[in-house]
Amino acid sequence: MHFWGIEPRVFLFTTPYALFAFYLNSRLPQSFLQLPGVGVSFLSAGIVLWLLCYLQVSRAYSEGRLLTAGCYSRVKHPIYSIWGLLIVPGFSLVIGGFMLALPLLYWLAVVRFIGEEEKVLEERFGDEWRQYAERTPRFLPRL
Repeated sequence: MHFWGIEPRVFLFTTPYALFAFYLNSRLPQSFLQLPGVGVSFLSAGIVLWLLCYLQVSRAYSEGRLLTAGCYSRVKHPIYSIWGLLIVPGFSLVIGGFMLALPLLYWLAVVRFIGEEEKVLEERFGDEWRQYAERTPRFLPRL
């Protein structure tokens, strides 16, 4: 598995629906359930958090080490969480209409493919990954 993990597969899974939703929305006189202010807020927060996590994980990846600190100390997959809880929903709220189902499809794809990424991480990092995976939740931090 390469640096981008399962994200290309998730993209391929969700893109057909996104294109279809754009088409359906274009057929309506006005999109329904748009909340652009909320959506932009989600997008802004998501992009800042994504950038922080991306910088951390790209450094660790280039050094060949498992990142268990920073963003990765709270959840195993913070980038997928940020995309699934802030960026994709934010985008969906800005567009509205049929695009509002996109976050659900995103999560279906992530849950479907994440086991493959975790298996690769376990093969690469062995006991270090297993100990980290045991104490760290997948997507949402413990309160």
